[in-house]
Amino acid sequence: MIKAIAGKEFKDYLTGRRFIILFGFLLTVTVLALLQVKYQMMTWSAPGESHTFKVYEIMWGVNYYIGIIGGIFSLALGFDAITREREERTLKVLMGHPIFRDQVILGKLLGGALTLAVAVVITGMVMTGILMWMGITINSYARLAAYFGFIYLYLLVFFTMAVAFSAYSKRSGNALMYALVFFLALTIVVMSVAPIVAHYAAGPRPKMPEELNTIRVRISGGNTSMEDMQKYKKLMEEYQNKTMEWSRRYWKLQEYINIISPQYDFNQIANYVLNPHMKSFEEMVSGEYTPNGGKPPEYSLMESLSFAKKEIIFMAAYLIAGFVAAYLGFVRAEIR
Repeated sequence: MIKAIAGKEFKDYLTGRRFIILFGFLLTVTVLALLQVKYQMMTWSAPGESHTFKVYEIMWGVNYYIGIIGGIFSLALGFDAITREREERTLKVLMGHPIFRDQVILGKLLGGALTLAVAVVITGMVMTGILMWMGITINSYARLAAYFGFIYLYLLVFFTMAVAFSAYSKRSGNALMYALVFFLALTIVVMSVAPIVAHYAAGPRPKMPEELNTIRVRISGGNTSMEDMQKYKKLMEEYQNKTMEWSRRYWKLQEYINIISPQYDFNQIANYVLNPHMKSFEEMVSGEYTPNGGKPPEYSLMESLSFAKKEIIFMAAYLIAGFVAAYLGFVRAEIR
């Protein structure tokens, strides 16, 4: 029975005007974002400079649009999964048959998941084709496949959330409103509040000591001594250490808040998966940089995924929470 319900939902989604319009819009914006980043980078390049662009240099501009439009696309698919049945008076008829409630909700979730899978596969094929058409070198198809896999996970997160709101709401309009507010809170609000909270929680940025400024003035005027030079070096080192410690505290606090947002999690995961040279967050905030002229390290896909394990865990937790909420909301709902 689950298979039959999932098949019906899958067919209804794919043939529905809503899916065709929204998915067409998502695909169009994604393609335009690819072209936009490509030609922007060509414009920034020096005249006559020959540069072979990497996949991660092009895709960074696409992740934002997928995060926003992809999330809305998923919400639009699932916000009336249950409420539509109530409003059309078909849910009571459906439950009048020898069928269990968990079969109905699992079938609906599976049908939506299959629809999103088709959307991601088509998007992946189109984007890969455009990258090849633009002459972008794809060094690792495994990384690109993992990237599209996490796009699918991200879309599933908001689809299950939308179905959960649909299960607890009486009307489709209410379910859509709740889902959109929740989506905006997790994306725009959280990522806007994070730097503000981190700034106040980390405290004021260390100020350069007045004595250091005084010695600097004497040094610039040529009126200095060996003692001044030694003292300047010591004070500057202390000031730099305090500034670095403040910076680490600020960025870590900001990450602790941002990680609540699935969009932030997706962006971080995408950056790690696509860019084999991207260091872990801890290394970046520690101030460890590759020496001038040194070749940046290249990490394996598994190492890159290990750098994003916190973000992957949070996205998986959101998916499980949405699934459980949708399941319990429908199983315990009063059907009239």
